[in-house]
Amino acid sequence: MFTTVEGEWDEVMDVVRRATEAAGRDSSRISLTIKADIREGVSDALNGKVDAVERELGNK
Repeated sequence: MFTTVEGEWDEVMDVVRRATEAAGRDSSRISLTIKADIREGVSDALNGKVDAVERELGNK
């Protein structure tokens, strides 16, 4: 069960911080794992992955 977030470093870390704070409101313990795939010049990769799957399935 993972969530993928794409964007600029500071924006993504703000999302992580806010999500952690929100989860902490109802819990005394939070476990957090972060995996980063940093590639210069790549943007909107998530939509590109969806498009590639749809092409393979013949949906586009």
